[in-house]
Formats: sequence, C-alpha cells, structure tokens
Amino acid sequence: MDDFILLLKKNNINTIVDVRSTPYSKFASRYNREILKHYLKKNKICYIFMGDLLGARYEDRSLLFDDGKVNFKKVQEIKSFQDGITRLDKGIIKGYNISLMCSEKEAFDCHRFGLISEFLTKNSIDVNHIYPNKIVSQKILEQQLLKKYNKKLPKADLFNQMITKDLRLALAYELLNKDIAYNSITKSS
Repeated sequence: MDDFILLLKKNNINTIVDVRSTPYSKFASRYNREILKHYLKKNKICYIFMGDLLGARYEDRSLLFDDGKVNFKKVQEIKSFQDGITRLDKGIIKGYNISLMCSEKEAFDCHRFGLISEFLTKNSIDVNHIYPNKIVSQKILEQQLLKKYNKKLPKADLFNQMITKDLRLALAYELLNKDIAYNSITKSS
C-alpha cells in the first residue's frame, strides 16, 4: 500500500476514482473499499467510488453481446455511464488530478482502457496510464492494440479503400472488448 501511495504522490494524484463494479479484493483486502478510502484519506488523497457508474459488470441483456459479454459501446451510451463521465469532467475542470483505479494492474487488460479511457480520448481528454516505472499514453496503448489484433483486422487495398486507421482501431477495440469483458452468463471476465 505504501508503494501505491508513493506512486500516486509521485504523479501528483490527489483523487482516486474507484471504477471497480465490486470494490473488494479476494487477494489483497487492503484494497477493499473502506480500508482503501481510510488509508487514502490519511495520505490526503480523496477516494470516490464510481463503480456503479463506470464499472463494467452488467446483467441487462440490452447491454450484452449474444454470448453474454458486456458490450462496451452500448454501455458508453447509457445515462449512468454518461453521468460518470460528466462527474470526471467536472473534477478535471475543478483542478483535481484524477486517477482511475480498477482491479487489473495492466491497463491494456482492463475496462479502464477499453471502455472508459477509449471514450475519454475520443472526447478530447488526454489519458495516461500509470505504471510503477513509467507513464504510458492512451495513444501508445492504441498502437499496441492495433499490433495485437493486426492479423484479424481488415486492411486497405485496391478493393477496400474505405478501411481507415480509425475503422481499424474501432474494430480492434471491439476485439479487445470481447476478449476482456465480463460475461453475465458465466459470471467471469
């Protein structure tokens, strides 16, 4: 926990927004909502739970792919998600240095990247991901995303001139979504 606090302070983070749908850890109880909130407060870092607005676990069939996995594009359209984004925007405007927190250490494998950060970036908000030894921009992770799914993505050629980088990126995000999303049928990610 001390390393976590040092990392936040090193990056001038004064607000943690917890985007876990269920803000508890089976493996590291110190990150359970109440304990984490208390520890952050002692270190003058604000804790805000927004897993109810920006989390990625849904049971509503209208928000799922046919296989039961959560469809991030549909989630981005619902009022609660939009309300969460509005709260983030207001916090940024007020000058808070906000970091989104979830369960996954690797942003690339988390809905922070594929659901929330993707939406924020499309709406002209610069997003950076904090790692223990580096900061990685959303744009760099998007390049990695395109590389990861390169063989599955259509390519522009003489017969497919409408294939743009933006289209390829959107399709790559969808492939990532299907790989990492919570499945409401199996109750797993």
